[in-house]
Amino acid sequence: MEENSKKRKKGMVHVRGGFSDTTGIAPLNKTIQLDEFDDNTRIKISNTLFSLFEQVFEFQDFYPVDYNNPSHEFCKELMNDVFGKRNMIKREGYIYNWREVFELIHKVIEQATYNEVLDVIQYSCQKISRLIHKKEKIFLTFNELFEQEYVGYRFVNNEIVAITDKLEIETIENACENPIEGCRVQIQKALSFIADRENKDYKNSIKESISAVESICKVIVGDKKASLGEALRKLEEKGLTIHPSLKQAFLKLYGYTSDQGGIRHAEGMFESEVSFEEAKFMLVSCSAFINYLIAEMGKRR
Repeated sequence: MEENSKKRKKGMVHVRGGFSDTTGIAPLNKTIQLDEFDDNTRIKISNTLFSLFEQVFEFQDFYPVDYNNPSHEFCKELMNDVFGKRNMIKREGYIYNWREVFELIHKVIEQATYNEVLDVIQYSCQKISRLIHKKEKIFLTFNELFEQEYVGYRFVNNEIVAITDKLEIETIENACENPIEGCRVQIQKALSFIADRENKDYKNSIKESISAVESICKVIVGDKKASLGEALRKLEEKGLTIHPSLKQAFLKLYGYTSDQGGIRHAEGMFESEVSFEEAKFMLVSCSAFINYLIAEMGKRR
């Protein structure tokens, strides 16, 4: 009886969707994590990244002991690009061991601010994805983890962005892969401007988003000099009928980006403030419209 009456320890097990979580006895965090990650999430991030490294570098021991070893090259670049450390390669014959270097990565994931954690995840995933055939698996693995842990970020087009909705992600990814080069480059730029956590540029993100729509409309109507408004009006001549309300909606969005705040123009670039929410809305809306136009074009071929 005395043994059974001892106080039991709590918090030793954390199973998302497990008995304690689903019954509400000890619910796990279900708040979107944006500017801080809880300890359990950080542990899972570290374990996931370690597992991916293990898969990518599992054959490293079979490589000759020279500087062509892929894990050695990765670690050398990581130490320079991420940690700013003096390269140990200066020691003659020194070969990096990724497991030892991972201790530095783990320390960042365990102790650093959320943005630095995301920095090291993005850098590592982009680098190791080049070393395997099915690189999309790398980014998918982390997107699944982010979703499970209610992390408000996802890999989109191989970059981490603050977008949480699956449909939004698919919409942007489809637009980033559209066959019209000018439009594709501009929507990718819009994504890059919104994804850069150190140098956010929401105005230019909005500018590139609406410019991508303008580009695809110019291609459809065959007029390189047409403005978006002119091109939208000419679409019907090409057999592409757009509902008047939808057309007006994009004309108004175009007007919004051309207003006195100067979003689409060099002058007055800092006269108005643009929020992440506005930039995200424009990126998703313009991506969706681009995908719609491409689908409609496809029907008429």
